[in-house]
Amino acid sequence: MGLRLLILEMWTPKYIIRKELRNVSNQTTKALKSLLDKYAPQELALTAKQQVPTSIEEQRTTMAQTHAKLVETLEAAVGHEKAVTLGREALFLVGENLGKQSRNRLGVNNSPKDLTKAAKILYRILGIEFYLEWLDKSNGKVVIDRCALAEHYSKLTCEVLSATDEGVIKGLQPNAKLQFKEYMTSGCQKCKADIHLNEKETVK
Repeated sequence: MGLRLLILEMWTPKYIIRKELRNVSNQTTKALKSLLDKYAPQELALTAKQQVPTSIEEQRTTMAQTHAKLVETLEAAVGHEKAVTLGREALFLVGENLGKQSRNRLGVNNSPKDLTKAAKILYRILGIEFYLEWLDKSNGKVVIDRCALAEHYSKLTCEVLSATDEGVIKGLQPNAKLQFKEYMTSGCQKCKADIHLNEKETVK
């Protein structure tokens, strides 16, 4: 376990949250805009520019509203199923890249404990509270109790953007797989996902 990971897991300074939130926002928004540039360039030109947010809460809100608008525009251009497929493919790659960056910066090793600590830091940046329950040595459940983005997302937005989370886990731990099963935006009280570790990296 890296010292940076240990410190940030206990306390994450606001300037780091702002910086990392801006990075996540830039990369996810860029991926969605690239899809619109390819499949609906005329619609991309009509997307309004957002005002520069001043607080962390405004950063999250602006990012979430931008995501929702871009995903809805993509759906209108290519249809629901194709929008979900294209969006999830693009954002999984973005998430995986973000996960790899964080793995290197935080000094994350291959242990499940490091994976949990790193995920806690990244979700704190997004304003998400969760817990991870291991059911056995290789399978667990992630339950999200609170999500600052959910009130601005639709079910469609969650379905697409959750691929970013799944990619992040893959980037943080190449032997881990996360898959969402339930979303708050679809009427569930909590978001739920399954997590699986291969036999080489199991809970001790």
